[in-house]
Amino acid sequence: MTDAVNSRGLGHDRRFAVFAAVCAGATLVLAIADTLGSPSAQRPGQIVVTLLLGTAALTGIWFLRRGFTPRILMSAAVMLMILGVAVGTLLPDSLDAAVVLPLAGAALALPAVRGRPLFVLLVVGFIASMTGDAVANAGAGGAGYVASPDTLPSLFESGVMLAFTFGLLWWVGDRWWGADEQARVALASQRRLLEVNERLLSTLDQQGVFDLIADSLKSVVAYDNLTIYSVDKSAGLLRPVLARDRFAKLIIESTFPIGTGITGWVVAHGTAVKVDCAPDDPRATTIPGTPDEPEALIVVPLLVNGEVAGTLNVGRMGGVEARFSDGEFELARLFAGQASIALRNAQTLRAVATKAETDALTGLRNRGAFDDRFAALMADSSVQPLALVMLDLDGFKRYNDVHGHPAGDALLRAAGQAITSSMREGDLCFRHGGDEFALLLPGTDEETASQIADRVRLAIAAVDAGGFPGVTASVGLAISPRDAQTAAALVEISDSALYRAKGSGGNRIETPSRLSAAS
Repeated sequence: MTDAVNSRGLGHDRRFAVFAAVCAGATLVLAIADTLGSPSAQRPGQIVVTLLLGTAALTGIWFLRRGFTPRILMSAAVMLMILGVAVGTLLPDSLDAAVVLPLAGAALALPAVRGRPLFVLLVVGFIASMTGDAVANAGAGGAGYVASPDTLPSLFESGVMLAFTFGLLWWVGDRWWGADEQARVALASQRRLLEVNERLLSTLDQQGVFDLIADSLKSVVAYDNLTIYSVDKSAGLLRPVLARDRFAKLIIESTFPIGTGITGWVVAHGTAVKVDCAPDDPRATTIPGTPDEPEALIVVPLLVNGEVAGTLNVGRMGGVEARFSDGEFELARLFAGQASIALRNAQTLRAVATKAETDALTGLRNRGAFDDRFAALMADSSVQPLALVMLDLDGFKRYNDVHGHPAGDALLRAAGQAITSSMREGDLCFRHGGDEFALLLPGTDEETASQIADRVRLAIAAVDAGGFPGVTASVGLAISPRDAQTAAALVEISDSALYRAKGSGGNRIETPSRLSAAS
């Protein structure tokens, strides 16, 4: 699309260049013919003007071959203004040319300059046109022109018309440049938005998406502070999950009921808002410990599967000068839409990953998750010593044979709940396969690990097995790096301890250190 637009613009430039060259050539031919047919008294002026026209035409051709750069357009504009004054001075009868040439120069400069330089150039063009007009009239009317009161209304009328014309050029040029600048900003913002979108969609970690939102939005919409809230429907609260603010600590520590403040209103209505002065908004509430300062605010809902999962709050400190424009508001909404997609993707991936790592029967992590997490913990020196507890249900096969597989499945679920209820926060439990479970206890020595394993053993023994006796657990325990330095070796040692516990009648714990002591 961009290439097509550029090609179209270049085509227009070429057609204008051809048109300008034809006009310049025709003017030069007419000037030569006029010079040859003019009275001898006017011929010197005609020759000078013809030479100036020829020089301007050749220079213009050279310019056009180099392309329409701002410097070339400015040079051409100044040349036409000078030519207008020269025509008025040398050819008194050429009043139209003396007025029009500076006007054409001013128009030619519109694509090259903006703002104050454009205004100055138009003032110079107006002065050049008026000078050409005055000089041409003076040359035509003789010395009495200045003194004659009859000529002043005509000159004043020309001045008014030229002032209007140059003023119109200023208004058109200023509006043109303003629209062009807005289009450039919008195009640049859209490009940045696309770049951000690519990065967002490639980030599949939810916290990573939040961080990328905060880091990337600033390149699209300038802000002083940013907060992302998550909707906790079960607790009925809005929880801040990320804050980029001088009061970030206070913000992160503050939760408030859904429906509170401007953020709560956005969550309830699912509609983005732009507030010019947040403290003056009747919906606003102040986070405890933060000052009530003038602030412009944009709050946009983050939608996941059609529901508001959170909000993106962007603030700018100050009064009228800090207000967000409608363009910035629209960009924030577009950005939040892309962020919502990335957030949904991250949540979907997390759900898929969780499902892939979860045992469907017990709800515990499965063998694949055990292998991945165990390898990661073994490589992390900060969690050493690491205790591995392997656990197998005693009498489970017999229970299954007597009561059937549905009852056996229910017993496995009950055993999993008994294990997790006996563990500490940060400990990990996995269904290793069949009626075997594995526990990873980071930063745990043998004494503490034995206490936790014994709590687990007793909790399993207390599970209601429908009056069926003998459903207990045999436990094997090993410690890294004391007993082994690799995951495979630690599993092997723990398994050996487990089989010793089973061979000794079950419902007990065995460790390598106990075997060494017995030996």
